[in-house]
Amino acid sequence: MNPMIRKEVRQRMRERRGWLLPSLYLLALGAVVVFAYFVSTTDQGLMEIQGSQIGVTLFLTVAFAQLALLLLLAPIFSAGALTIEKEQHTFAGLLTSLLTTNQIWWGKFAASLLFVVLLLVTSLPVMSLAFAFGGIGPWEVFMVSATTLVVLGSMSAVGLYWSSVFRRSMHATAVGYGTVIALCVVTAILFFVRISMMRQGGGIWAEIPLNVRAPIYANPFFFLIMSLSPPRYLYPDWVASLVVFAVLGGIAVVLTLRNLRRSGDAA
Repeated sequence: MNPMIRKEVRQRMRERRGWLLPSLYLLALGAVVVFAYFVSTTDQGLMEIQGSQIGVTLFLTVAFAQLALLLLLAPIFSAGALTIEKEQHTFAGLLTSLLTTNQIWWGKFAASLLFVVLLLVTSLPVMSLAFAFGGIGPWEVFMVSATTLVVLGSMSAVGLYWSSVFRRSMHATAVGYGTVIALCVVTAILFFVRISMMRQGGGIWAEIPLNVRAPIYANPFFFLIMSLSPPRYLYPDWVASLVVFAVLGGIAVVLTLRNLRRSGDAA
């Protein structure tokens, strides 16, 4: 195992937040499930609503709440991965160690992503509660989990890039949250503004020009919505979002490695 991964994982799990964050995360998801169940049953009455409707409601609520919570947590672990070394004046020693820049990046990236993946895995039992009511199968759980993992991987890579740019964790984390807000909010605003400016309105999704749809492909929640499509309908929208997040993460990786090499040469 990469020694950087071993060191980072041990350090994170020994901290108080190593057990506090998963507990608070599951508590928040549990509260969301209870609220969704209460709303879905009291509005229509227990005798009128089908069990599959409750299952679908619970599943969708947990899926979107899970993505929102993990997007809020991802910058905390990735954006401070390298800045903490700079603040503790150990960054130069890390760059001059026997580890290559690729190993340093991989160690920091894997350690920051693994903790978020831990939260994702712990929420699977909560998400699987929908099985008890019906309407949801293993395929939907797999696609939602895989899509969420892709988004988190891309956001972790972006956060690590900001960590290589700034010297303070506060600055890197703030810009990391700015990136999340831009992808979640700004892309949606751009899409709906472009839709409203079209003379013929939105119309059928397939009839909307690609240049109008382009911003929404970078939206994590649109990516999640498309993952709920039947397998034969995953192309082109889900695949397009997958490519966008893969390219975004790849660009962040290349730029981070470049910054690490430049810092290593300066050291």
